[in-house]
Amino acid sequence: MCLTVHFIDNDWKLNKRIINFFPIDSHKGEAIGMAVERCLIEWGIDNVLTMTVDNASSNDTAIAYLKKRFNTRKNSVIRCEHFHVRCVAHIINLVVGDGLSEISSSIMPIRAAVRFVRQSPARLKRFNEAIVMEMIDRKKSLCLDVSTRWNSTYLMLDVAQNFEKAFERFEVLDPSFKSEMEGDMGVPTCNDWEVARRLTLFLKQFYELTLRVSGSYYVTSNTYFSEISTVASNLDQMVNNNDLELSLMASNMKRKFDKYWGNIEKANMFIYIAAILDPRAKLEYVEFAFQQLYNEEDVSRMCHKTMESKFKKFKSATGGWDTRSELDKYLGEGAEADCKNFDILGWWKINGARFPTLAIMARDVLAIPISTVSS
Repeated sequence: MCLTVHFIDNDWKLNKRIINFFPIDSHKGEAIGMAVERCLIEWGIDNVLTMTVDNASSNDTAIAYLKKRFNTRKNSVIRCEHFHVRCVAHIINLVVGDGLSEISSSIMPIRAAVRFVRQSPARLKRFNEAIVMEMIDRKKSLCLDVSTRWNSTYLMLDVAQNFEKAFERFEVLDPSFKSEMEGDMGVPTCNDWEVARRLTLFLKQFYELTLRVSGSYYVTSNTYFSEISTVASNLDQMVNNNDLELSLMASNMKRKFDKYWGNIEKANMFIYIAAILDPRAKLEYVEFAFQQLYNEEDVSRMCHKTMESKFKKFKSATGGWDTRSELDKYLGEGAEADCKNFDILGWWKINGARFPTLAIMARDVLAIPISTVSS
C-alpha cells in the first residue's frame, strides 16, 4: 500500500509526500485502516481532513475505522465530516466500462484486425506499405488494447480509425488477412469504423478528464464539481442520440454515474466548497451547476447554507473572530476572469489577509486530491 500526504504550505505551494510504501498482511478494511493509522502515528500526523481512496468495500470499512479512531482521540478536523473522497478516475473507469460492454460488437473486429497486423514483422511491413500506398499521414503506430482497460481501448480506436483505408488495402496485400478474419470476427465493416469514430469522439472527453483530475502538480479539487456536471450533461445528450447502440451505451453509463453522483445526499460537500473557494466561480457557478446536475429548486439557499456552516466550523476550530462579514464580503465581490493560466493558489496568497478564515479553509480544501492516480 502506498500512503501519500497532500498539503499546501505557508508559501501557498502544493506539496505531496509519499510517507510509506509497504505490504499489508490483509486486504480487509479494518486491517487497511489500522495500517494507515499506525503510519500516521509514526509520523506524528493528526488533523487529517480527508482521505482519497478507490471505490471498494474494504476501503469503505477502512474509512469508517479511521473516522471512529480520529474522533475518539479528538484530533480530527470538524469531526471527520466528509472525510471520505472517492477517486474520480476510478469511478470514471466504472462508468465507461459499463458503457463499453454494450458496444463490443463493433470494437471486436477492429481489435482482431489490429492484433492480426501486429502479430509478425512481415505483416507490419505489408501494413506499412498499405499506409504509404493510401498516402496516409502516419503520426502514431497501431496499438493493441487491454480489453479490461477502457482508456487503452480509446487509444487503440483513436489510432486505428485513421487507417481504415490502409486496412482495406491490406486485404489485397495479405490474402490471409481476410480468410483468417472471416473465421473469427470478420474484417471491420464501414459501419464498424463509423461507430468507432463516434465512440472515439465520445470517449475522448472521459480520457482527457481522467488526465486532468490525475494531475500531481496543480490543484484539482476546485474543478471536481464542474467536471462531473459537464459529464452529466454530455451523458444526457448521448442518451438522446439517434444511434441506438450509442444511446444504449450512454444509458448504462448514466445509471452507473447516478449511483455515485446522482444523489446529493451521497456527495462530499467539500467538492462544492472547493468550487466556491475558486474566485472565478464562487456561489453563482455552483448554483447553476447544482440546478443542472440535481434539478434542485432552492439551490441558492442550500449552497449558501452549506458554505456558511463549514465556514463557522473552521472559524470556531481556528479561533477566528469574524462572524459572517468575511464570507459575505468574499461572495459579494465580483468573480475573477476565467483565464487559462489563472493561479488559484497565487490568488489566495495575495488575498489571504483579507479573508483569513476562508484562506485557512482554502489551504485545506484545495489540497484535497480527487484522484488516487496523483498519489
